[in-house]
Amino acid sequence: MTDQSPHCIKQAAGNEISMYAVSRKIHPRRVKGANRSAKTVIAWMSILTLSLVPWLRWDRGPGQPDQAILFDFVAMRAYFFNTGIWPQEFYFLTGVLVVASVGLFLVTALYGRVWCGFACPQTVWTDIFVWIERLVEGDHSQRRKLDKACWSTGKALTKVVKHSAWLVVSLQFSVSFLFFFNDAPTALKGLVTGEAGFVLYGFVAALLFMTYLMAGWAREQMCIYMCPWPRFQGAMLDHDTVVVSYDARRGEDRAPAGVEQSFENRGHCVDCRLCVQVCPVGIDIRDGIQMECIGCGLCADACNTVMPRFGLPANLVGWRPLSHMADEAPNAKQPWHRRPRLIIYGGIVCAALVGLAFAGGHRSMLDMNILHDRSPLSVMLSDGSTRNDYTVKIINRERAPRRLRLDVLGLDEGQLEVQGLSRAANGQYLAAEADAVTSYRVSVRVPAARAVAGAIPIQFRLSDPTLGDESVRPNTFIAAAAR
Repeated sequence: MTDQSPHCIKQAAGNEISMYAVSRKIHPRRVKGANRSAKTVIAWMSILTLSLVPWLRWDRGPGQPDQAILFDFVAMRAYFFNTGIWPQEFYFLTGVLVVASVGLFLVTALYGRVWCGFACPQTVWTDIFVWIERLVEGDHSQRRKLDKACWSTGKALTKVVKHSAWLVVSLQFSVSFLFFFNDAPTALKGLVTGEAGFVLYGFVAALLFMTYLMAGWAREQMCIYMCPWPRFQGAMLDHDTVVVSYDARRGEDRAPAGVEQSFENRGHCVDCRLCVQVCPVGIDIRDGIQMECIGCGLCADACNTVMPRFGLPANLVGWRPLSHMADEAPNAKQPWHRRPRLIIYGGIVCAALVGLAFAGGHRSMLDMNILHDRSPLSVMLSDGSTRNDYTVKIINRERAPRRLRLDVLGLDEGQLEVQGLSRAANGQYLAAEADAVTSYRVSVRVPAARAVAGAIPIQFRLSDPTLGDESVRPNTFIAAAAR
């Protein structure tokens, strides 16, 4: 019987087998090609979007924020150019998340982990950090040699420069990300002058630390061990999913070769291992589909630089359907309408987009909430009439003040009385502040001759005669029994 511990299994012979994979530092080699170019373009687009979008201005009128895209937690608003989203309209965010998540499923069913390899923030920032590392320390062989060298003044200075650059980039990311939740010029001034609050500095420090840690130190460990996506993304693939793979039928048996050597009766793979050297997670694509592969295509770029030297066709490693990896001859690729998962994912995305468009097109700029007083529910006055009290909250999403009419429906001879205003029969005009919630204390009174004991269903109607908006909310009038 063996003794087990959290870190190893001790066999009877005394040998220990580690339960954890041995950590090794990966120094990916520089490579050029179509996939590398696409990754670079996406990385720069991500950086520019994150850095510049918070500085876009949009005039919304006096008293309104002029940042084009802003998530204002203090005012509980999300601003997208000319549209302001209120907390009551949180379903818009739900729709966006459904489109984003199921859209990711759809892209995965089509092209595997292409999101991970090209657009994931972890991948983008790791690429930037590796690019900085390459500028400061050199390409992969120089970096590996520097790591093995004894510590010296030159090595220490090189490491300080690299980590300083990493920290600067991390700071830029954390501050730019924070600007989406605060007015950019105001927040920057506060951060620079020391007038920003503890919360603001705390968020900057936390984001800076996490970016530096994940992109500078964790790197591929995040993709392999921490991210849950590779654990279940395989369930979204089918035989027609296009992924980066090695054509074993063409490449095996692999062996080193000279430039003038004939490739008759042998595989086209020359075993140069360049595909392994450029891989950011350090795997060998020739071993088949692996969970660690992020689908970046850098191995394909590397292989396509080698094949022309031997006069061989490209794409020994390249993008191809999973069915082409089978031992038998590959089948014809199925059209999209014969792939059920594409229909399901695409249908959900389209339905969510239609729902968002419908909700946006029928979005009301006027709403209200009615709260019936609980204590007391009903008051009988000295003249025998019955009064119920309510709190009416008017939600005006227009960026201009409005004059609205409030009516009570379902009560004969019912009278509205608004605190601070004179009594009116059935209807009352109220002022609503611009882009705000305006509260009123409202009483509904019914004469003794019209009061019937019990709960009477009523409706409050709020209308704007000028713009034609209307909001109707049901409630209850409690009539007390006559004494």
